[in-house]
Amino acid sequence: MPERWARFDTESNAIDSLEKTASFLRTVKDNHEDWKWVVVSSFSSLYGFAIQVAKGSDDRCVIEVSKKGREKLITFGKALKICKQSIGARSALDTSKSEDNSIEIIQNEFRNNFEHFNPGSWSIEVSGFPDHILNIVNVIERLALEHNFYSHINESQKSNLKYVLAECKFITSQLSEMYA
Repeated sequence: MPERWARFDTESNAIDSLEKTASFLRTVKDNHEDWKWVVVSSFSSLYGFAIQVAKGSDDRCVIEVSKKGREKLITFGKALKICKQSIGARSALDTSKSEDNSIEIIQNEFRNNFEHFNPGSWSIEVSGFPDHILNIVNVIERLALEHNFYSHINESQKSNLKYVLAECKFITSQLSEMYA
């Protein structure tokens, strides 16, 4: 039987996460629990594109080595700080207070708790999610299309990326109106 390979790189992984965001956004009206996956996948895409921009042409600059010699990816906070300083990017990423607030809430109040779920149960008011996710998608768009100097995506992938971004924006705008 021939071997089969799944191939990933920083950008394709971030795009895949954004595609998953769009997929789960399509289902949240009927299944509110899918907000969990919207949060996880949108943050994963944001982190991926922040790493892509922060690394510039040097993949190693986003890797830290622990005292024990283990390599690990820099934190999202460090990657975002690099993006805001325009190191490796076309220009510095500017984010609004509203976008910064949404990033903080999505990362620290929800994504981290979903990824490291403590035993017990959790009920979440989801009506604020569309606005936060729209802010996240807007930052993803700028990172992916305006600040990503060392992009390796082809025109077809870029076209798909633009389509998925537009779809995420459209759905979150509809959900914002629905939840208002």
